[in-house]
Amino acid sequence: MNEVLTTAGLILIVLAVLYSVKKIYDFIEMQKVTRRDIYENYDIYKAAQKFALGTPVDEIREILTNSYELDANQVEETMFLALPHRNDADGGYLAFIKAVNRVLGQEVYAIPQKEGKI
Repeated sequence: MNEVLTTAGLILIVLAVLYSVKKIYDFIEMQKVTRRDIYENYDIYKAAQKFALGTPVDEIREILTNSYELDANQVEETMFLALPHRNDADGGYLAFIKAVNRVLGQEVYAIPQKEGKI
C-alpha cells in the first residue's frame, strides 16, 4: 500500500512540473506578441487602399479622423508624407503605410512583402 501512495505522489509531482513548464512556455509566447498583433486598426488599411485607388484626399482624411489611433495633427502629417508618392507604381499604398508607421513612431502596420501590389 505504501508503494502505491509513493508512486501516485511521484506521478502527481511529475504532472505538476509538466504543467508548470507548459505555463512558462505559454507565458513566453504571449510576450512575443507585438503591439501590431493586438492593436492593428483595419481602417488604416482601408484608407491606404482607397489612397492607392485615387480616392479624394478629403474622404481619406475622414477615414483617418474616425480612426482611434490618429489625431488631427497625425492625420495631416500622414497625408503630407504620403501625397508625394501617389504616382508610384502601387498608387502610393506602400508609402501610405510607411507614413502611418512613421507618424505613430513604430511599425504597427505590416508593410506588404511584394512592392507594387495592393
